Amino acid sequence: MRVAPPAFLPLRPGPYQPAIICGRYARRMKRALLLAGLSLGMAGATSPRMTPPPSHSAPAADPSPELARVRPVLDLLVTVRLLADLTARDGLGLDAPARSALTVILREQGTRPTLGPLAAQRTLERLRAVLTGEQQDTLDQARAELERRASLLLARSRFASPDGPVNLNVYRYGFMLPGGAALVRRVAASPELNPYREAGGASAATLQRLLERLAR
Repeated sequence: MRVAPPAFLPLRPGPYQPAIICGRYARRMKRALLLAGLSLGMAGATSPRMTPPPSHSAPAADPSPELARVRPVLDLLVTVRLLADLTARDGLGLDAPARSALTVILREQGTRPTLGPLAAQRTLERLRAVLTGEQQDTLDQARAELERRASLLLARSRFASPDGPVNLNVYRYGFMLPGGAALVRRVAASPELNPYREAGGASAATLQRLLERLAR
C-alpha cells in the first residue's frame, strides 16, 4: 500500500533556515517600532501642554455686536482720555495752532444735546486731521498700550452675570474709559447719549481737564 505524502513538509534544516527566521523577525520588529512611533505621535498631538492657553483678548477692530453700532462713540471717549493723558506730560508737542484747533473741536462736544456714532466718527476724523503724522503715531501707540493694560486686567478678573454669558468687550472698554463698564452699557443702550453733557460725570471731567491743559 502506498502512503500519501503529507500536505505540509517539515522545514528541513539547512543553511537558508536562519535567513528566513531572521527576515520574519526583522519584519515583525519593524512593524512594532512603526506602531510605537505612531502612538507616541498621537499622544504628543493630544497632550494638554501642546494646547495654547485660552485668551480673553479680542481685536479692538472686532467688537461684539452689542457694541458695534456705538463703537465710534466709545472710541471718541477713549481718544479724549488719551489726549488728556498725553497733554498732561506734553507727549504730543502741540504747537499753538494745533492747540487752538483742538480746543474748538472739543468744546463742541460739551454743547451737543446728543452725540451718536456718526457725529463721533466725524469728530474723530477732525481731531486726527489736526495732528501731524508723528503725533498720530504717538496717539496710536498710546491706544495700543492702553488696550494691552486693559487685556491684562481682563485676564486677571473674574466675572459673573445672572443674565447669561458676560460680554467681555464691555469690560475691555470699561477698563479704558473713565466711567468704566457702567458707562459702556449706558452708551450701548442709548447710542445718542452724550456723556460730555453730564455735569459731574467722568467723561465731562476728562474733557474739562483736557481743555484746561490745551489752554496753558
